[in-house]
Amino acid sequence: LPEFALEDFQRLPLAPSALHIQPERPVVLVNMPTITHTDPTPQVLTTTLLGYPIEVEATPTSYTWDYGDGTPPITTTSPGHPYPDHDVAHPYAAPGTYTITLTTHLTGRYRLAGTTTWHPITGTATTTTTSPPLTAEERRSHLVSGPCTTHPAPDC
Repeated sequence: LPEFALEDFQRLPLAPSALHIQPERPVVLVNMPTITHTDPTPQVLTTTLLGYPIEVEATPTSYTWDYGDGTPPITTTSPGHPYPDHDVAHPYAAPGTYTITLTTHLTGRYRLAGTTTWHPITGTATTTTTSPPLTAEERRSHLVSGPCTTHPAPDC
């Protein structure tokens, strides 16, 4: 079996990881956590190498989250989780429009199609996913004279 090189692995059409953001709307609040997570499921692709049918498995091993506000990107081994079990989140410190970029780092292994022996691929491949723009807004609370749901007033 010929060796499946890192360059071959990096040229595969790996699907970018889905980037999920909570809350699921284009507006988030300043100083409140914006939760991010993705799907860690490995991808299996088929290709040929020097005429041999090859199966390649690409497994996400780490994730770099760039929240687009000038803070250093965060690298995790966790794909993150949705609320309430979230473990990857970022509070925006100032109002503005931001774009989140997720870089997924994948390791690989390959085998001759129809066999059971996997061979490691030395090195990693990456995919990049970018969110639509998010607007971080500042909201201030204030006291009102009564319940806004039953007596709407200009100060609600």
